[in-house]
Amino acid sequence: MRCHSCRRLSVSPICRACRALYLAPRPKTRRLGSGLVVTSLYSYDEIEPFLLTKHRPEGWWIYRILASEAFGELPPPKRACYVLPVDDDPSGGYSHTAILAKGLKPLGYRPLFGRLMAGNPLSYAGKPLAFRLENPREFRYTGPEGIALVLVDDIVTTGSTLQEAHTLLQRRGVEVMGAFVLADVDR
Repeated sequence: MRCHSCRRLSVSPICRACRALYLAPRPKTRRLGSGLVVTSLYSYDEIEPFLLTKHRPEGWWIYRILASEAFGELPPPKRACYVLPVDDDPSGGYSHTAILAKGLKPLGYRPLFGRLMAGNPLSYAGKPLAFRLENPREFRYTGPEGIALVLVDDIVTTGSTLQEAHTLLQRRGVEVMGAFVLADVDR
């Protein structure tokens, strides 16, 4: 196969040279209006070609590499903590957010799969803030209450999805410790 980035022959969809060049994480935090602290590992522009594979078959493998590279240097949680992928619907063959949640498992986070699902199936990709605010995700949470967790998603743009999830979880008695995302569009 060929590297997704440089197109050289590689045994992996992202060769070692491109991993070293493009996938060295640089964590930054942003506080959303709801108070949720979001840690992003990359700027969206830095890894956009990789992120755009999420709805293609090779995205399964590329997202596993992204999770491994991005989350490998994060510190483990200080206490028992779950990781909740945002809308980890596998209807397209796999869930990119579930892959990210699984990537946090070696650090000690316990994944809660299929527990935070959007009731509104609209895509937010490329949509302005007004569209996002007029069309909330209408999340349903079916996980345990009284736990601590972090949210995980691939991209944060306006923050409306994470804020909606944060607000719902707080109402359900869940302590949201923060959120991890691969990329922040506003970095």
